Amino acid sequence: MDLHVVNINNEQIDKFTFDFDDSFEINRKVISQVVRWQLSRRRSGTASTKNRALVTSSNKKPFKQKGTGNARAGSRTSPIWRGGGVIFGPSPKDWSINVPKKIKKLALLHTMIYRIKQNSFTVIDSFNLDTHKSKDFAAKLDLLKLSKKILIISDHENNNLELSSRNIKNVKLIKSVGVNVYDLLNHKSIIIDKITFNNLIERIK
Repeated sequence: MDLHVVNINNEQIDKFTFDFDDSFEINRKVISQVVRWQLSRRRSGTASTKNRALVTSSNKKPFKQKGTGNARAGSRTSPIWRGGGVIFGPSPKDWSINVPKKIKKLALLHTMIYRIKQNSFTVIDSFNLDTHKSKDFAAKLDLLKLSKKILIISDHENNNLELSSRNIKNVKLIKSVGVNVYDLLNHKSIIIDKITFNNLIERIK
């Protein structure tokens, strides 16, 4: 499959050949598994409440058993009392799941091919920006005719790119080593320079 290589002004200047079998079947199961793994790692699992055993209170009976007209009560830690324990409240929990490295690598490969088939990848020769102004970079993105949610992948140290992209809403800049399944699926458009694209392909082989 040939991918068009364009410059920052969206002018085609080259082609990039990405070799894979057209009958390649996307394994959605491994992709889903890795996405679940990524999202589970984001959960801190620190939500916590005190049950009646953890609430600090006197063990003294609030009032006598009979004669007051009140319902029987044996402790102020009862969940029906204000300041008492919480029934079935959350407790600290580890939400993480284990996924083998081979599954992660396979899911990344299948996700990349899936996004390439969807024409979500835009391969650019380089990010040559004259200024670090977000306004100027946003104008360049408009020329590329991309969606509003953009993932930029570049391994080059480019101060103008870093400064100009960080103030644009729904634009994320990462390096090839940080490319992951969730980000590839979560962004409608993906921009990557040619050298970084080679590095990414070498990573998933």
